[in-house]
Amino acid sequence: MLSGSVEAMVENLSQQGARLTCDRLLAIDQTVRMEMPDLSGKPREVRAKMRWRRDQQYGVVFDDTFTLGDFARLAALLQAPALLEEAAPGA
Repeated sequence: MLSGSVEAMVENLSQQGARLTCDRLLAIDQTVRMEMPDLSGKPREVRAKMRWRRDQQYGVVFDDTFTLGDFARLAALLQAPALLEEAAPGA
């Protein structure tokens, strides 16, 4: 069983999973824990399973998928955080 911490870059994120690029060899069906921001920007753990690999790219499927609303807010947090500030009550 592989263990330890690995740095990876998320290149494609969806409600159900993600595509990662990583320099380390990871196993198919390996369970991974990813640190991602929650909707307030604080780190949270997301569990996923490795489903495919091609060279240094990997596909993971999340154990718990994002709701459409949570995914939209996460995408805004990562790509355009000012949108969330403008939409906040009292802003």
